[in-house]
Amino acid sequence: MPPDTISHEGARMDPKVERLAAVPLFASSDKKSLERLASAIDTLEVEEGTTLFRQGAMQHEAFVIESGTAEVSIDGAVVATIPAGEMVGEIGMLTRSPASATVVAKTPMSLLMIPHQRFTQVLDDVPGLGTAIAYELAKRLRAMDARMQ
Repeated sequence: MPPDTISHEGARMDPKVERLAAVPLFASSDKKSLERLASAIDTLEVEEGTTLFRQGAMQHEAFVIESGTAEVSIDGAVVATIPAGEMVGEIGMLTRSPASATVVAKTPMSLLMIPHQRFTQVLDDVPGLGTAIAYELAKRLRAMDARMQ
């Protein structure tokens, strides 16, 4: 079996589905929902220094980082480095709001790009996915609230 697939009860799992299943935002999603989402995303390779989002600009997609790292800055100050396996741009994609930070490829990167329009079509097709995402976002909010107390 190729190294980019895994066996699940005797069946091969699509590599995109496997990667999406590992993203915290989609952790509560079932395999069928992830398969539908995987069908709507594109794979993208970017060079070091490529800007994924610019603070204040409208963003229309989110990215799952397959390999490489991204640097996040707010008002010109670096605030985080995002490793492979994480997602960037999900809040802006979900809310259709301007990017709250600038995100630049710190290294060459392989990304799964989730365009907003296709994402909303998937949510229409698979309502349970929206519920799973809402659950994960609520967990994030609860964790942030706990840290602030």
